[in-house]
Order: sequence, then C-alpha cells, then structure tokens
Amino acid sequence: MNSNSKDTFIVNLYEKIFCILGKVSIFYWLRRITKNKSYFFVDAWVLGNFILSVLSVIISYYIEMQMKFLFWIILAYSIMRVFEILVYQFNVLFFDRIRAQKNNQDYSIRSATRMVILLLHNFAEIMLWYSVMMICILKIDGNFSQESSVWDYMRANILNVATFNASEIEKIVNKTNSNIANLIFFENITGLFMTLLCLARFINLLPTVKTKDEI
Repeated sequence: MNSNSKDTFIVNLYEKIFCILGKVSIFYWLRRITKNKSYFFVDAWVLGNFILSVLSVIISYYIEMQMKFLFWIILAYSIMRVFEILVYQFNVLFFDRIRAQKNNQDYSIRSATRMVILLLHNFAEIMLWYSVMMICILKIDGNFSQESSVWDYMRANILNVATFNASEIEKIVNKTNSNIANLIFFENITGLFMTLLCLARFINLLPTVKTKDEI
C-alpha cells in the first residue's frame, strides 16, 4: 500500500463493503464450493440466467394467482439476481483491480469484447427480471390482469429501464400502487447505472485515432 493511501479511507471503505456484498450471491458460493473459476463457468452462468429470466417472465405470467408461494420464490430470486449483477459490475468496474494490486497480482481480463457481450446480456437480463418482479408483485397483491399480454409487461419494463419512461407500466397498472412505484424507482436507478457502465465499456473499446494535430 503506497503512502498516498494513508491520506484517504473512502476507497478502502467501499472496497470492503462491496467485498462483503459480493458474497451475498449464489454465483459466489457456487464458484467457491465447486472451486470452478473458469471463464466457461462464468459464460454458462450468465447465459443460463438470461434464458431463465425469459422463461420466468412466461411462467410467472401463466401461473394461477392462487399459487402465491411460487410467486414469492420467483420474486426472491429475481431480486437476488439483479442485486448480484449490480454488485458484480461495481466490483469489476471499481475494486477488482485494487484488490489485485493489494495482493501484488497482475490484473487483466480475458477479453474486452467478451466483457461487453456479457454486460449486454446482464443488461437485458435485468430488464426481464424487472418484468418478472412486476408480474409477481401484481399477482401477490391480487391486482394482476391478463388484459395486457406477456409482451406488454416485457416491453413496459424494457422501456422503463432503458429510457426511464414508466408510462407503459402505468397503463398496465391503471391505478396508484406503492409497490409498483417503488419498483419503477429502482428500475430507473438500475437503468441509469447500467447505461453509464455500457457507455464506459464501449468507449474503452474504441480504437485511439491519431489526429492531424499530433502528427
């Protein structure tokens, strides 16, 4: 640790916080128990959860409202998975490099292109999990209506996460619902972070171009 780090504690504080938060994750414990830290496992986990999110939207839409225990299970996993993605991306963006430096290790990634592809999968997956959350919340509250199609639910949440436009969600709900209002708030915060992160990753991939002023 260099001498400059003694003048500030904020980075170390949040590094420790996100280290702890990173352990509140099925992904973390699966890797630890199986001792499988391969890139293949990470790819399979991301792709598998993306497929699961698609299936969960469809399944939660068609399950009968009386089976509330199933909706609680699906809702819990949806929340956990979105939390897991956000914490993981925070760690990759800010703290993994710092931890490697503390342990005198070289920090490198497998591929910048691979990282962006996985990030886009995560972004799409978050949109779908929020669709699942909305359906589950409405069914648990007894306010669900099948007048809107499963695609309507997906489109509404994709638009809200990507463009912060909640009008489609409000059309579906059609009345004041504090739980859905809170969901919209968290969708907007998540969407803002993921949008900024995607922009940062894409800019990082752009090749440096020599200008005439430099020649």
